[in-house]
Amino acid sequence: MEDSQPCLVHAGNSTTTTIPFDLIIEILSLLPAKSLFRFQSVSKQWFSTIRSKFFVDLFQTRSKSRPRLLLSLYLRDAEEQFIFSAPEHTYDDDKSSSTSVMARYDMSISAPGYNVLYGAVNGFVCFKKFSCNTIAVYNPTTRQIVKLPDFTPNGRYMHARLGYDPVEDQYKVLCVKMFDHKRQQQEHFVCTVSSSQKQEWRKIENLTGDTYGYVCGETCIDGVLYYGAEHSRIVRFDVRSEKIEFIKIPKLESYISHTYMSIFINYKGKLAGVDYSLTKKLMTLRVLEDAEKQEWSSMKCVLPSKWEDLRETHLMCRGVIHTGELMVDSGLLDSSKPFYVCYYDFNKKIIRKVEILGMKDGDFRHIHGTKYWIWMLCFPGHIENIRFL
Repeated sequence: MEDSQPCLVHAGNSTTTTIPFDLIIEILSLLPAKSLFRFQSVSKQWFSTIRSKFFVDLFQTRSKSRPRLLLSLYLRDAEEQFIFSAPEHTYDDDKSSSTSVMARYDMSISAPGYNVLYGAVNGFVCFKKFSCNTIAVYNPTTRQIVKLPDFTPNGRYMHARLGYDPVEDQYKVLCVKMFDHKRQQQEHFVCTVSSSQKQEWRKIENLTGDTYGYVCGETCIDGVLYYGAEHSRIVRFDVRSEKIEFIKIPKLESYISHTYMSIFINYKGKLAGVDYSLTKKLMTLRVLEDAEKQEWSSMKCVLPSKWEDLRETHLMCRGVIHTGELMVDSGLLDSSKPFYVCYYDFNKKIIRKVEILGMKDGDFRHIHGTKYWIWMLCFPGHIENIRFL
């Protein structure tokens, strides 16, 4: 069609080119989020276009093709949380398996006590303030903060988990009030995350009647939120229907009797758990092959010598990067040592180690300092999301 082609307008010795707006949208979708925020001021049309659901969805689709690592640092002395992101490194057969990537500082959470991060979904992260059980959802790309309504925990500890329903395009937080010495039943509450509509906590019933003493780990896959319930079960929470079910964890072998599947990940679209035996130097990946029959498969990896520095601290697996490799890190950052993440491919049996730069050096270290140990959380598959909730 003629309207979709560039139009040349001749005026004397000058030539003006009009670019079709659909081509402008295509170009904008390839730009980083930082540039898009600046370009919102070009015109009202650009502002409304960049903020439109169509463009946000298009940008999110493109972002999934260039995923990043989400890195969260809790600086003990400052009681601040710092959010970084770094590229997911791709293995190159022609280059050394040991390399480095540069982390980018995205935002800080200066409110003291926001030191508990509960997972990441589509670029959003959920934090809980430990001291008063306040829960908030952050978008590090837009630096938007959506604080959820407070409610009284009555002295009971609370856990928060962030989930996403792709059908209704809604983000929800599941909050679990744990039992205390007076009441042996958990209470489950759900809040739909939104800054434009009224938010409220809705109590949902656990029709299974099952109880659990504590929770661990989390991941959200295709509209279903999973987290561990003690050593033997996994809670399956359907974000759309808000129903709770339980999945049994397979019996663990004796050599890992001192460990458990506390880390749950999305392994090629399926729920998976990772457990370790540091004494046997063994890591096991268990994949839920059939959710209805609760059938699991397993793959084992002997922990290599190049992970020795990880085994000295806290070996943690947070998920799988876009290449299908399992990512493992230490969970702690020491200013006197390099910070590494390790990748393992169960199919190719390839192990590689990547150093993350930019967090304990340069301007960040000059301003904040990293003299002491810092608690570190690292999640693969992070994307830039320009959506405002």
